[in-house]
Amino acid sequence: RAARLALRYAPAFPSHYRATSGPVEAARDIARLQGLSDSADRDARLLNDATAESRLRLKVYNGAGSVPLSDAVPVLENFGFRVIEEIPTALDQGQLGYIHDFLLEFDGAQAADVLMARADTIEKAIAAVLSNRSENDAFNRLIVSAALEPGAVVLFRAWFRYLRQTGLSYGLTTVVDALRRAPVVAGAIIDLFNARHDPARAKNGAQETDAANKALDKGLANVAAADDDRILRLIRGVVSAMLRTNAFSPAAAEALAFKFDSKLVPGLP
Repeated sequence: RAARLALRYAPAFPSHYRATSGPVEAARDIARLQGLSDSADRDARLLNDATAESRLRLKVYNGAGSVPLSDAVPVLENFGFRVIEEIPTALDQGQLGYIHDFLLEFDGAQAADVLMARADTIEKAIAAVLSNRSENDAFNRLIVSAALEPGAVVLFRAWFRYLRQTGLSYGLTTVVDALRRAPVVAGAIIDLFNARHDPARAKNGAQETDAANKALDKGLANVAAADDDRILRLIRGVVSAMLRTNAFSPAAAEALAFKFDSKLVPGLP
């Protein structure tokens, strides 16, 4: 199979790609292109960049047509990256797919090796948004800056929308920034939710709930900004008021559902 792929793809790489990439990198790119399931599917791969500590490279793969910059740049910005440059590569004039090589800049407070340790999670999250399987908004920044899993981001997005219905005046970006600046608190809120509702944790649920609440108390004590403190406590209150959810059942893939004790939800009359 490797020999067959080599014969098919080797002549397809243009000269500018051959000048900057070796056979090992080409093999990795071919593997990613071969892994695409259909014409709407896209993949992504993070690479270290030696030119600066606060930069990474990201390759985006598309089997049918190029990815317009107007599509890709807003997605990457919502993950907290700034696009410095993009080099497109069409294989056999696009007949065998496209590779978009982005140079990205990220928050200097983070280390490239820390992000690369979570590359698989970040890559899959970016690919899901580019393939229109996941939502594109600033909550995705928490996957990079707060080291949250994509599933946790889905929960925070749902709770934010619920709070907006209850009259929350803070906008999406303000809420995301509050969570981003307090990653320990954000993680503890997810721990609290899991401890209270994950059936797999039922045996130790009470102890884990207590531990999560203590971590939240400690983390909130270190939040200096009044607005951030209020936002984080509101989200904690929503999780504490939750009676049950379908988040751990197959039905969650279709739509998330939560049932609350309304008298415990902060801000409700």
